[in-house]
Amino acid sequence: MHRPWRWIPATASPLFSGQASFGFTFSCENGDLKIQLSYNDKGSSPIGSSFGIHGFVDTIDPVTESAICIGENPPPPPENQLIFLGRYRLTSGAPAGFPSACPTQETPTTPLCRFEVIVQDNDQNLAPSPGDVLSIKLSTVTSLVSEFPFATVFYARAGYLAGGNLTVD
Repeated sequence: MHRPWRWIPATASPLFSGQASFGFTFSCENGDLKIQLSYNDKGSSPIGSSFGIHGFVDTIDPVTESAICIGENPPPPPENQLIFLGRYRLTSGAPAGFPSACPTQETPTTPLCRFEVIVQDNDQNLAPSPGDVLSIKLSTVTSLVSEFPFATVFYARAGYLAGGNLTVD
């Protein structure tokens, strides 16, 4: 199932000059949930020029997986929020501040760097809403961790949606 594009607006902050758009693709294969993320920062940011990534979610709790793939069990509290952890690769040229430690292709000896995305459906009304929130962190960490060490996060952006809707049900 593909979710339509959503976006975070350019902020009044000098840190981000353009909007950031994102979309998710969900599929259930033999009861296993597969989620992919596309994210595009369309302006300048603390790491330089615009860029895009493609992410692969590899960690999701079993209750949420069951809720999405089988339609049973409500998401764990808070019910209106989902956290996705996974690996990503660039889909565009690298901005000047993008770490060279993050490969553009995964190999058996070179794992991809990791991301964290938090989506929050604040109004739960299934309609386009400026109350929904996206937060994304890109890290140089390549191993599975529950929290990124501060010094490894080189890109972080969060904001209320200016277009589209997040639905967590």
